[in-house]
Amino acid sequence: MAGLTIIVAVLVLVNAYFFINIYRAPIENSNLVLHNNQAFIFPPNPSNYLPILNTSVDEVVLDAKSVILYDVKSSKDLFGKKIKEKLPIASLTKVFTAVVVWENFSPNDIVTVYPTAVNVDGERRGLYVDETLSVSSLIQLMLIESSNDAAYALMDYSTSRGIDLMAEMNKKALELGMHDTYFADPAGLDDTGYSTTSDLIKGVKYALRYDAIWGFSRKATATIVSTDGKIVHEIKNTDQLLGVLSGIVGGKTGYTDSALGCMILIVDVPAQAGVPSNQIIAIILGSHNRFGDMTNLISWAKQAYRWN
Repeated sequence: MAGLTIIVAVLVLVNAYFFINIYRAPIENSNLVLHNNQAFIFPPNPSNYLPILNTSVDEVVLDAKSVILYDVKSSKDLFGKKIKEKLPIASLTKVFTAVVVWENFSPNDIVTVYPTAVNVDGERRGLYVDETLSVSSLIQLMLIESSNDAAYALMDYSTSRGIDLMAEMNKKALELGMHDTYFADPAGLDDTGYSTTSDLIKGVKYALRYDAIWGFSRKATATIVSTDGKIVHEIKNTDQLLGVLSGIVGGKTGYTDSALGCMILIVDVPAQAGVPSNQIIAIILGSHNRFGDMTNLISWAKQAYRWN
């Protein structure tokens, strides 16, 4: 009986040996790792792709609730913090107002300002009743000075032309895959509107096709004159980083008491050693110090990544 037991044990050990040797090689030679009965495939070595992260640089610490940093050419997220969190976006909304207006009307169209578009935030008068301005002028007021009146004047004009601006903006968001976004008004005053930094990247990437919009947004100052020449608006950009950070392609600021500080900034990455120029998009939501956060994020990116 003892001899039979020994024979059975030997046979079990031999079978186990052959089983292990048959299946060991395929597992060791693949990138498939078994863990808790699930298969996980490791991604390709990131060092083969630009930009390349220098892991010795400490991660940037930011106050903002949600942050994303995105490399346009490689379509890579370079940094993220709660990028799927739905938050109010304040006047960042105006970028998408500008895009939809630009796609539906001529920049030379003339808009008459209605009473519904005057002093809409209850804080400052931007426009005057019956003032006439071009669509292009209103977009500049909206993107440079962040005029809420201009945003509402464009909505009124859209309505007069048979277009529901808010419906078109939300339709555009869905077309771009921005499924966690809802625009409640054209200026971003209504904090029931929301988006995520992940969604906003999709919208900003799309908006990059309109150079004029970003050209307006990076003007430090501008003079906007009504079509009859009677009213002159001297405006200053709300972006305090213009002239401070180099390579700014464009951007937009936003603030409400609920949304806190918000910001979009697009920055050029200069061509280096045969590598063509590139752009990075940085978006911050819910910050108590949006300009400080954005400065730190862009500075960190230029230290932590290389593009050649």
